[in-house]
Amino acid sequence: MRLPCRLSGGLLANLIVNFRYLRPLEDLMEEAAIKACRQDASGPRGGLFGHFVPHPMRRSGGSTRNTNMNKILITGASSGIGAALAVKLAARGNELALAGRSQEKLEALGIEGATLLPGDLTSAGVAEKTVVSASEALGGLDAVVHCAGIGLIKSSLETTDAEFTKVLNVNTRATFLVAQASAKLMAAQKQGLFVTIPGILGKAPMKNAAAYCASKYAVTGLIKCFAQEFARSGVRFSLFHLGGVDSPFWDDLGTSFQRDKMIPVETAADLIIQAIDAPPGLVLSEVVMQPESHQLV
Repeated sequence: MRLPCRLSGGLLANLIVNFRYLRPLEDLMEEAAIKACRQDASGPRGGLFGHFVPHPMRRSGGSTRNTNMNKILITGASSGIGAALAVKLAARGNELALAGRSQEKLEALGIEGATLLPGDLTSAGVAEKTVVSASEALGGLDAVVHCAGIGLIKSSLETTDAEFTKVLNVNTRATFLVAQASAKLMAAQKQGLFVTIPGILGKAPMKNAAAYCASKYAVTGLIKCFAQEFARSGVRFSLFHLGGVDSPFWDDLGTSFQRDKMIPVETAADLIIQAIDAPPGLVLSEVVMQPESHQLV
C-alpha cells in the first residue's frame, strides 16, 4: 500500500507499507500497532504475533522512542545525514558506534561516549570488522544505519571505466558487505534493523547519472533480496528513497544545484528515526521523500 503524505517545506513523501507499518506521524504509531494486533488476535494461532505484547515506547518531551532500539551503528557518520542522525540520537541517549573514513572528522562531532570506527568499508575485511567491533563495543546491535556513499554526475559517454567501478564499489559493494555482516549478526540475535539510503535515484532515473543510478538501483534490489531471505528471522530492512538532501554530498560534484530547494539534512535524519522507533514486529520498509518542485517518478 502506498500513501502520499504532504509535509512542511514543500516536501512530498510516499510511505510504502509492508503491513507492517505506516506512520507519517509518530503519535499514531502505538495506536496502529495495538489495533493491528487486536484485530488479528482472533486467528487460529492468536494472531500474526501469537499474542499481543505492549511495545516498549517511551514518550519524552513530545517525542516517541522505542527503548529496545538503543544500540546503533551509523556508517558515513562523519558528515551529512549520518552526522545529523548521530547528533540527534546521542542527544536522546542512544548508545552509538560511528564509522567513517576520517578519525578526525568523527572526533569533531564531539559525541561523548561514542565508539569511533575509522576505516574504508571497501577495503578487504573492513565492513565485517566494523560491524563486529561495534557489536562488541556496545554489547550487541539493535540497528545499523548505512549512510556511506559517493556521488557522480556525469554523462554516460564521459564516464570512465575507473569512475564507474569506483561508484559501484563504494555504493553497492560496500552496502552489500555491511548488510551481509549486519544481517548475520542480527539473525543470531533474532532481532535488528538495517537501514540504508539508495535515494530517489535508486528507483527513478536521471540523465547524466548512469553510473550513480546503476549503483543505487542495485542497492534497492539487493536489500529487497535480503528482506526476503531473512523474513521471519527478526531482522528488518528499511530503504529511504530521498530526493536531494542539502548536505556536503554535493560539494564536490562539479555542478550547481538549488540547495535551498533540497530536503534539510535534519528532516532526513528525523525520518530515519521514525523507522528506528517503529513498534516491534513492524517495519517502515520504504519511504519516498523529495522536494515537491523537483519530483522524479
